[in-house]
Amino acid sequence: MRTGTPAAIYMKRLLLILVVTLFSVSSFADEKSGALLGALKQKIAEMGPYRVEFSVTIDGESVEGKYEVSGESYLVTTPEIVLYCDGMTKWEVHLIDREVIIDEVDPTDRTVLNNPTRLFDFLDGSYTHRYAGPALINGVNCNKIELHGVGDAYISTATGLPVRLSYRMALLGTDAVIDVAHITPHISLGAEFNYNSARYEGFEVIDFR
Repeated sequence: MRTGTPAAIYMKRLLLILVVTLFSVSSFADEKSGALLGALKQKIAEMGPYRVEFSVTIDGESVEGKYEVSGESYLVTTPEIVLYCDGMTKWEVHLIDREVIIDEVDPTDRTVLNNPTRLFDFLDGSYTHRYAGPALINGVNCNKIELHGVGDAYISTATGLPVRLSYRMALLGTDAVIDVAHITPHISLGAEFNYNSARYEGFEVIDFR
């Protein structure tokens, strides 16, 4: 960002950094991890419109937020940045700089700040995976699954839902950790779910389409 608070600068840094390059590799994917990830994918699919409250931590700095998903559309809300998507177009609103950046959606992206509709989908061939045993995360008993070359997923043994995702950020020499505080299924979506330029009157609009 050109200007803004430290939190705003950090949010922009997250948007730039949390583009994880994913690729298929030939390492072994075991049956137990596949079963856990398949059950997770099914649970998410059965939620209808849902809301996730999360925090992202990189190198000791954290930002909290929430996102709502309905089909391929989503709304991500953080203190400094709001993202809207209708499945094809994304509006990235920078509240401090008073900018709206418009771009097409990358369907292969699966990061929480760019395309959260696919954040919990690990079975499309982009990952190979391996069950790595039990783990205690934020006081929750979890099954740990290694995502080869990318990071780790921690899934609650009680609910089958994600508790933490940890992505290895080679450029920083650290991990990006996404902690899932709560998931609410079958939510009602209001008018605020959709982008409305009237809410951001006076903002500079930058269109990359």
